[in-house]
Order: sequence, then structure tokens, then C-alpha cells
Amino acid sequence: MTYDVVVAGASFAGLAVAQAVRGRLLVVDPKPLGEGQTSACGAPLSVVERAGAAGAVQQVHRSLVVHTPRRAFVWDLQGEPFCTFDYRRFCQLAWQRVQGELVQAAAWSFDGFFVHTSSGRFRAELVVDCTGWRAVLARSWGGPSVAGPRWKWFGLETEVPTAFEPGLHFYFWPEVAPDGYAWAFPCGDRVRFGVLSYRGRTRLRSNLEGFLARFRLRPRGYHGGFLGVGPACPGAGRLFAAGDSAGHCLPLTGEGIRCALHAGWLLGSLASGVLAGHFTLEAAHRRYGEYLRAQRGRVAFLSAATACAVRWPPTMRELALASWSHPVLRRTFLRHYLGTFPAADAVD
Repeated sequence: MTYDVVVAGASFAGLAVAQAVRGRLLVVDPKPLGEGQTSACGAPLSVVERAGAAGAVQQVHRSLVVHTPRRAFVWDLQGEPFCTFDYRRFCQLAWQRVQGELVQAAAWSFDGFFVHTSSGRFRAELVVDCTGWRAVLARSWGGPSVAGPRWKWFGLETEVPTAFEPGLHFYFWPEVAPDGYAWAFPCGDRVRFGVLSYRGRTRLRSNLEGFLARFRLRPRGYHGGFLGVGPACPGAGRLFAAGDSAGHCLPLTGEGIRCALHAGWLLGSLASGVLAGHFTLEAAHRRYGEYLRAQRGRVAFLSAATACAVRWPPTMRELALASWSHPVLRRTFLRHYLGTFPAADAVD
């Protein structure tokens, strides 16, 4: 079968690309739509609404709360509220805005002409790798030296019915998360509790259980996975990459949904422009590369902050948080942070 665009992966980046593509489209994913949640599902409300998934929102949050062993710092989100949402419902609603086919199949490789999958091979004018941190198609096409995220972090999460104070809560508690942080994201009558390792440790169950014990709770099932963090090859030739495949998860926080959606929408519109003959493939790569390069300075700052969070003792972390919680510095940080991976029409 021949398509204009084949997208591998039907999560945030893949759905965004698919929403913006105009042409004969095929999306392949090894799991049914909306299954296999690995994200804590917290993102700016405006971004979720733009995806057509407002009906998936479970709770709106207007502040984030950063906890250290001795203090809690409350940051107002400056008129850009975040929300927690139901992953399955998000995917279902977002897919309603897609004009294309969805096939349940695992993508194996791309040979420059065909995408090889467990359901056969498909030819396309353009291919987009949204397979996550493994970057399956990009690695098969360009090799590991030019594809895949720079770092792999790992997070483990559970969802427990309980009452909790509103806000997105981050816990830099060394005894719970010695090389990362823990979180509690309220979502209606439930709360998502999780633990993340910046070093990519996967044995986090005891950490998560210890975290919940602080609230006299116990986990109810587990889900999670690796996060692709750090800029990677955005593609070459007829192949592009977005989301975790291209390392679009932000350092320090691990936020990736906003980045994946904004990059995906841009990439889908660029693919449509190429197919319509409005500009060349080379011009599309150049425009996409310019957008990604524009994020480098802010991503580098967040990378440095991550290194400090790992290496500094708790007292130094607390002093840094106290400094950055000053209203002027806090507003500056949030302005630049929320300006990382902006909507493409906000980029010169």
C-alpha cells in the first residue's frame, strides 16, 4: 500500500502530526488507541483544548507546588493553567480530528522507501517517527549515532482514589527520590503518585511504595516507562522525528506532552506543504530545524538545572528554590519555561 504520510506511533506526537496532515495518511501503533499510558498526563489546558480533547480533562490546576524536606514553594502559573486528563479519552477525542487510517501494528524499520511493520510494509512519500525513546524508524534509517534521545529517564506511577490539595505537586525528597523527584497530580477524585529517576533507574517500586506510605496510602497497580530527553536528530530525507523519538521531553521537569504536540502540529503542517508543492522537502527540514534550534538555549539551562538537582545536597536545592521563588525570578523562569516549544505560529 502507498500513502502520502505514514506516522509510526499514536500517542501525543503522532496524533498531533496526524491532525495536521492533509493527504492520504496511515498511523500505525502496536497497541489499541489510548492504551499503554506511560505519562502522568499533565499539560497546559490550552494545549489539550487545541487538540480537541477538552472532554478528557479531569481537573484544572493554577499552581505548582515544589516540596523540599523542610518547605513548600507555591508558584502561580501566571494565567497558563495546567490540567490533568484521562489518557484514553484524550487519544479518542484527538483521533476524531484525524483524517486517515489507523492500523494496529508494530513498526520495525524504514529502508528509505518502505516502513516495515508486523502487518506488512507500507510505502509513503513522507514518514514520521513517533515511536518514543527507542526511535525505531530513525535508528534503522540513520543509525544510533544520529538518532534517538540523548538521555533516558524512567518514571513509575500509580493512581489512587483519595482527596488531595489542588495543584501539581513535585517532591524533591532525597529519601524517596535520591536521583530525581516524586510527584502527586490530583485528577478529580483520584491522585497520580509517581517517582522519576534522572539516571534511568527502573527499580522504583520500593521508592514509590515508600512515597505513598507518607500519605498512608498503597499503590493500586503500576504504569510508567522511559522518557526521551535531550535533542536528537530530527530526521533526514523523507523521514522526520518528533516527541520522545527526537528527545523533546524537557530536562528538569520531564514535561513532554506540550513539546510533542507543538512539534507534531508544526511537522504535520510542513508535511502537508511538501505534499501540496508549496515548498521543498529541504525547506521543510530547514524550517523544522530552525524551530528546534530555537529551543536550545532554554533546554540547555534546564539541563544545567537538572545536573544541580542531582548533585547538590538538599540544603543547596532549598536555597536555590527559595531564590527562584522570588516573584521577579519566578515570573522570569516561568515565562522562559512556558516559552520553550511554543506553538509554531509564535516562532519568527
